Amino acid sequence: MALAIVVGVFARDDNRGKRTVPAPPETQESVTEAAPTVVLPTEVVREPSPSLAKPLPTGVPRSRESVEPPAPQRPDEASLIAKLRDLAASDPPQSLRLAREALARFPDSPRAPEFEWNVVKALANMDQTREAEEEARGMLEKYPDSPLSVDVDHHVLHHPPNPPR
Repeated sequence: MALAIVVGVFARDDNRGKRTVPAPPETQESVTEAAPTVVLPTEVVREPSPSLAKPLPTGVPRSRESVEPPAPQRPDEASLIAKLRDLAASDPPQSLRLAREALARFPDSPRAPEFEWNVVKALANMDQTREAEEEARGMLEKYPDSPLSVDVDHHVLHHPPNPPR
């Protein structure tokens, strides 16, 4: 292959120095006749390298630095409440994680009793009765006037026995 490249380069160089001179006007053929065929020097044709086989995209150049994806945005208070309501009892571990996150981020919010209620409810749904009762007692101390505290007191701390069948 190297030999073919060298021969092609020399053949091309030989043809570069030779120029064709047009024939005198009296010997030129009329315009209506076919134009003479021009023979171009042959060049060695190589297969494209695999790295150049695909065209390079145009547009924004790629940075060689590693680009980290943006950090996920933390949901706001309303989004957390909506997510907790959507989850209900379907995913207690996720509900517990979200409710605790909401309490940590928004401890003085008017919705804090609902976040606390979701912590208690998630623990009860995970059959972690002792932890649910501890959280319920803490909720009654923090939010004694909340209707959700009454619900927790009734269902977690003083739940009525199941009626016999």
